[in-house]
Amino acid sequence: MLITALGLLLGARDPDGDALAIRNLTASSGTLTAVEGGWAFTPTPGYFGPVTLSYQVSDDTVAVAQTAVFSVVAFTEINGTASDDSLTGTECADLIDGRDGNDVIDGRGGSDILHGGAGNDFIRGGAGHDLIYAGRGNDIVHGGAGNDTIHGGDGNDQLFGEDGDDIIFGEAGNDIIVGGKGNDQLSGGAGNDQIQGGEGNDQIAGDAGDDVAHGDEGDDTVDGGIGNDEVHGDAGNDHVMGGAGNDLVYGEDGNDLLDGGAGDDEIDAGDGDNTIFTGDGNNSVRTGNGNNLVTGGAHVDLVQFGAGQDTARLGGGDDAAAGGGGNDRLFGEGGKDTLSGEAGDDLLDGGEGDDHLAGGSGKDRLTGGTGNDILDAGEGDDEAAGGTGDDIVFAGDGDDKVEGNDGNDRLFGEDGDDRIEGNAGKDVIDGGSGHDCLLGGAGDDVIQGGVGNDRIEGGSGADTLDGGAGTDQVEAGAGNDVIIGALDAAADGYEGGSGCDTLDYSQATQCIDISLVEGKAVGVEIGEDGFSNIEAVLGGSGHDHFTIGTEAVTLSGGAGDDTFSFDVPYDEDDRDLIHQILDLEAGDRIRIKQYQIRTDDDDDDGDGHGNGSDDDAFDRTYGDDGDDAGRPFRFRIEKIGDDDRTFVDVFLEQTDEKDYSIEIQGSHRLYYYDHD
Repeated sequence: MLITALGLLLGARDPDGDALAIRNLTASSGTLTAVEGGWAFTPTPGYFGPVTLSYQVSDDTVAVAQTAVFSVVAFTEINGTASDDSLTGTECADLIDGRDGNDVIDGRGGSDILHGGAGNDFIRGGAGHDLIYAGRGNDIVHGGAGNDTIHGGDGNDQLFGEDGDDIIFGEAGNDIIVGGKGNDQLSGGAGNDQIQGGEGNDQIAGDAGDDVAHGDEGDDTVDGGIGNDEVHGDAGNDHVMGGAGNDLVYGEDGNDLLDGGAGDDEIDAGDGDNTIFTGDGNNSVRTGNGNNLVTGGAHVDLVQFGAGQDTARLGGGDDAAAGGGGNDRLFGEGGKDTLSGEAGDDLLDGGEGDDHLAGGSGKDRLTGGTGNDILDAGEGDDEAAGGTGDDIVFAGDGDDKVEGNDGNDRLFGEDGDDRIEGNAGKDVIDGGSGHDCLLGGAGDDVIQGGVGNDRIEGGSGADTLDGGAGTDQVEAGAGNDVIIGALDAAADGYEGGSGCDTLDYSQATQCIDISLVEGKAVGVEIGEDGFSNIEAVLGGSGHDHFTIGTEAVTLSGGAGDDTFSFDVPYDEDDRDLIHQILDLEAGDRIRIKQYQIRTDDDDDDGDGHGNGSDDDAFDRTYGDDGDDAGRPFRFRIEKIGDDDRTFVDVFLEQTDEKDYSIEIQGSHRLYYYDHD
């Protein structure tokens, strides 16, 4: 009797995929002799009864003790010839050896040992627990009733276990193996085999070759082994493994455990709550209705879920996963991953790498992780966080919460009442439509409120803030910020915060009345805005009117005939106060109490108040050299770096100490008039 390592290892599997071997094999009776292919067992003369084999299954690191039991029984011996024989056993235990030739062997009743020998044999085990060796050749074997052990040997064999818990080895050749009824152990061996488990909870190993294996009914274990295999769990809760090679793995019905193994595999889990390991290689995974768990390997995986609440952990590689219906959990880990939640309330985490995440419909949570990620939250009230890296985030429809975190991010609110936080980095934030709350955080941010009544906080950094259409509240925060005055005919509120902040109405084309005393700007285009803590104001292209108070300010009138009215009460502690005008052009006026100051570019022979021509004004303004007594203003031009500055020192109190000064960009010839 030949005992093979393959037979002792049938059903054994190392969790790390290491090769297994048999160590320290002993028998309770008889002797074992190592031969090619295994061990030859010789029973003790005169002994009939059970024999226990003791051995260890080892991966050379860990050894696990195992036992196997068989019986030695008395046989009726029937031998064939070298020709084609027809041999029939008795209803008792027989030992039949067909030897050479194309033999027909029928064991009938009893637990028989049947040898086909060389040739293309037809062997029927019949009733009883039979041990059948088909031998060399293309053999057909039917185990019949009983728990049979069948060895196909060399050749392309057809091996049928039929009733009972059978053990079948296809061995060399392209074999067809059918377990039939019972809990069978089926091994294809070398060659491209076709294996079917049949009814019962079967263990199937394709071994070497490109095999096709079906578990059929029952809770089966199916392992394709080495080669490009097609393995099916079919009905029942199955454990299906592709093994090494580029495999097709099908779970089909039941709650299955599927493992693609090494190679580029295609896994179709089917319906049921399945657990899927893609293994190494570039793999694709499809699931049906059910709650599935997918764990990826180090290479590229493609995962398509169906309905159900699924989980995918994709591992390394540039992977893609689509959640389908249900509340799914998709984890990208390493690589440039593409994750799509589709329908349901999904959780998507890109992990490392430059990932693309799409939430789809439902209330989704998206996290980009490390890398420069693109996140599209889609429909629903979603949460999206870019993580580290320079991320692009689209909130989509719904009332969403978006965080940029580290990096220079671009965050878009789109529809809905969104809350968007840029956090660290130089971020670009656009609230889109809806009543949004937009927070820049650290860094020099650009924030656009869009349509809706928005609240904008710039945070630290030199920010550019634009509330857009709607009644907005804008707080610039720390840093030298620019606030864009919206042309929305609404009552917006602007707070400059700390730093040197600019309120910019340069896009306006109609007149604006800007009072820095009241903190108010009024115009047809802008509505009635309120502001505070503003250090610079830019007018538009209309005829703007600026009213300046006791706080130092920098002004730019822009195009149009602008008027700068100074309403500054005398304060001996504010004599060093300097206001700046960046663009005093022809047509512009400076008004200080009853006086008006303009440039010599104005084409006017009088001021309309009987004050004479420009020549008269020049003589009154400058008079004789060094004669400044009694004048309310003294003009001087200074060079600062490469630029000229014109200063107007105001002496309204008629003292030797100036009240305050106005600094004008460029070199100007100025005149003053009494306009009362």
